[in-house]
Amino acid sequence: MRKSTQIIIPIPKTRNTHCRVLIGSSDVTARVIKSSWIKPVTSGVGTFNIKLSNSFGQLNGLYNRGDTAIFYADNLDGTTQKFYGIIDYVKNDIGDTGQFLQIDGRHRAYLLNEFLICYSATAKSTSQILKDIINKLPANYGITYENVNTTTDSMDVEWNYKPFWDCVLELTNFSRYDAYVDDDLDIHYFEENSILNEDDAIVEGDNLLDSKEWGTNSLYEKTRVTVMGQDDEGLPIIHTAISEDEIEIKEIFIKDNSANTEQRVQDLANANLIEVTNKNPQGIIKSFGLETTKPGDNLWIIIPRQQIAGQYKVIQITHKFGMIIGGWRTECLTEEEPGGTSKILRDMMKSTNVITEAENVNKFNYSYNFTYDEDTGTHSNTEIIEGVLKTTGGATGTWISPNRTLSENATKCEIKVSGDSLTGTKYYISSDGGLSWQRVIPNTLTSMKTISQVLQLKVNLNSVSTQIKSLALLYS
Repeated sequence: MRKSTQIIIPIPKTRNTHCRVLIGSSDVTARVIKSSWIKPVTSGVGTFNIKLSNSFGQLNGLYNRGDTAIFYADNLDGTTQKFYGIIDYVKNDIGDTGQFLQIDGRHRAYLLNEFLICYSATAKSTSQILKDIINKLPANYGITYENVNTTTDSMDVEWNYKPFWDCVLELTNFSRYDAYVDDDLDIHYFEENSILNEDDAIVEGDNLLDSKEWGTNSLYEKTRVTVMGQDDEGLPIIHTAISEDEIEIKEIFIKDNSANTEQRVQDLANANLIEVTNKNPQGIIKSFGLETTKPGDNLWIIIPRQQIAGQYKVIQITHKFGMIIGGWRTECLTEEEPGGTSKILRDMMKSTNVITEAENVNKFNYSYNFTYDEDTGTHSNTEIIEGVLKTTGGATGTWISPNRTLSENATKCEIKVSGDSLTGTKYYISSDGGLSWQRVIPNTLTSMKTISQVLQLKVNLNSVSTQIKSLALLYS
């Protein structure tokens, strides 16, 4: 939603609807009972469904998986393309009202949900990352990035066989940008709430047909987000982002094994916290056909009886057409998706990430991780070489980590270690700057004797064969 002090005087448009539906080269407009052409912003690439009259089976066998389906609509001559899709499934139905063909499909950019990305970047802008992974797509996909706006942010990513559009979602969550693919297969990437559509509006008494589910839904609002990634040795990396306004704990958990650094895990937690707080009003607004509205546009909506008057972001556009529709209609989903089947399914998919080995059984909020990719800490007869901590050649040695300053008191902890010949190695924590040390046992919950907002770790190596590849101190 865009904040605005503007005064708008909507000017009614002439409606002289012209629509066409083409399947392949066949014009099936006159046979369309109903159809929906759905274009979201950021959450996906789009789908469609068509119900055609098929009296006496006249259309049997004419249309197949892979055929194109295109919807045109405007108030002039029916040449403005609104959706370009590819058929997935053709069903022949007979019922008490007649015989019909039911056709389901996806936007022509559907392969962006199928192609898997392997890519790594450090301190690179999200716009450049997006361009880089677009360049990894097969040339015959025809995807371009003429409308990817340049960003000045900086992000680390490590993706291993991650679906392309899931990568896009991660970028948008981090950058607060939106994205969609147009019918010419060009990807648009732009700051959210930055585009105001000045040609279309939905106004009660002019083109508004109905308004449903309008309101602010706190059901999905959360106050904290815990993200768990893992380093290259499989040890957990944990960060919890907590709202400053938290009164009651309402939390979600996200597991993303491609987040393999502390910074990436922290960025994901912070980005997702913004996503699930500060909810804007949501609703489904139906009107006569909108000619220029695109996914992600901010649109003037004026409904005095509901005290609605503002610029609201359209997160999904559904063009509807057919005999029982009454012509061409547009349904706009604003701001946040109301709870429905698709949302429940997505939440279930997110929850399946939790149903794995309990790597954080004690529900720690944070972790302090060492992957020994660089020399850090204080050494006494120890060294960090080629990604491992070991002695300099003697039987014993001690390594002490840098201090970590915390945002809140730490009261409990657990240590996890990956390496070779670890028997005999001893681990200690300090919460007073190294004045005193408390022994901790790997994979064991430990209550801290001294409670403070500083942590330090000490490792005593007792064998020349010991090599520590990764170490994680989980704490809350």
